[in-house]
Amino acid sequence: MRPLAVWFGTLMCLVAACGGGPSNNVGVRVEAEPNLAQASRNYIMKCSVCHGPDGAPVLLTAPDLRTSTLSLQERVAIIAYGKGTMPPHQAMLSKAEILDLALYIEAFRP
Repeated sequence: MRPLAVWFGTLMCLVAACGGGPSNNVGVRVEAEPNLAQASRNYIMKCSVCHGPDGAPVLLTAPDLRTSTLSLQERVAIIAYGKGTMPPHQAMLSKAEILDLALYIEAFRP
């Protein structure tokens, strides 16, 4: 597993190499509107077992997504590459689905 800093450096190089085009305010390139309906389904199927349907942890080792202070890039990296007891999902979800899922999780914050 790559260290988080290496992943961010690679991501930033890729974003810079892509040139123009729509992007959001955090530097992650956005090609289309997020599909939050699909993200909700992915969350229920892949995340809610540990993080609960509303982001409140079910497992003791799962962080509370309602109080998370992670940036969008950090959430994307953790969903893609995993962290601690959380497995990576890059082989199961597309980059767009991972980004949509990271955006969907923001709805849990008060």
